[in-house]
Amino acid sequence: MIRVLVAYVLVASSLGLASDTQKEWQASFQRACDSRKFMGAVAVALNGKIVFSDACGWADAEWDIKNTVDTRFRTGSIAKQFTAAAVLLLHEQGKFSLSDPIGKFLPDLPESWRTATIHQLLTHTSGIPPYTVSPVIERLSRLGATPQEMIDSVRDKPLDFAHGTRFKYNNTGYILLGMLIEKISGSSYEHFVQENIFDRVGMKDSGFDEQHKIIPRRARGYSLIKGSLQNADFLDTTSAWSAGGFYTTVNDLIVWNEALAHQKLLNIDSTQRMLSVYPETVLQGMHYGYAVVLAERLGHKLQYHGGGITGFQSVLQRYPDVGLVIAILSNVDPGTDSSSEVVAPWTLGDGLAKIWFNVTPH
Repeated sequence: MIRVLVAYVLVASSLGLASDTQKEWQASFQRACDSRKFMGAVAVALNGKIVFSDACGWADAEWDIKNTVDTRFRTGSIAKQFTAAAVLLLHEQGKFSLSDPIGKFLPDLPESWRTATIHQLLTHTSGIPPYTVSPVIERLSRLGATPQEMIDSVRDKPLDFAHGTRFKYNNTGYILLGMLIEKISGSSYEHFVQENIFDRVGMKDSGFDEQHKIIPRRARGYSLIKGSLQNADFLDTTSAWSAGGFYTTVNDLIVWNEALAHQKLLNIDSTQRMLSVYPETVLQGMHYGYAVVLAERLGHKLQYHGGGITGFQSVLQRYPDVGLVIAILSNVDPGTDSSSEVVAPWTLGDGLAKIWFNVTPH
């Protein structure tokens, strides 16, 4: 542990980071852990170098196995960034235009869905109804589902609004994008992401969270109910698929974010498309690019995405003007207890960012 701390101090010193900042980050993280309202891992990077990381709580409470920075957690909707990047990789190959209607490639969709463009699916502006509010979602979540079953659960529902007219967060669109990737690439969605994203950028601890597989260092999910830690409800990740079905580590999220920010995977045009402000996606003063929320916080630009899937919560935040990246993965959520005061990763991340901006000379 001493060697690790010394290494962080040396890296931080080379980046002009005051040692007091790391102490405050550590104290803030420790308070969340000591409250017993947070379990998980955190990594903070400056200009691509990790300057603080830690973990707390249980990866498996029943066996008293602790979380570490190498623990693999479910990503939730951060996975949408992998789907968007996969779509853009195929677009770079000239396989389609982002203004093409999805029905051109998936003709068996309901007629009203077919004219939604790939761009509208990426930006949640398609108006296609979300399968996550379907009456059968509980069954699909427990038993697993094929993409077609998820689509079929809402295929008879009317559009929520005309294509491209406004923003409404919608997992169905990202399921359709997963189906598009399979159709165009001739590969399974999971294999395409593994081979063309994770393997290419060096994300060695990330993959699709298949329930039947033995995955070393995989965390179990928990819920905090009336102050008591309980096993979270079972969820088969096929029901999240291309909208949120992966596992990863905080270190891999840093690797991913750096690759995205510095065109190590996508070309400049694709990167700009992911990070562009689209007027029709405005919500509460923020905009949604291609699986990236674009906002301003603490007087600085912020690019981020959060995630939530039964028993897990996550956030990946980047302040591009200072090269600050915060990745937090948690394996505890409030479950069905609306009064549960779980410390959400995005709240903890905001707190760590405040510490940085408060102590940095301007």
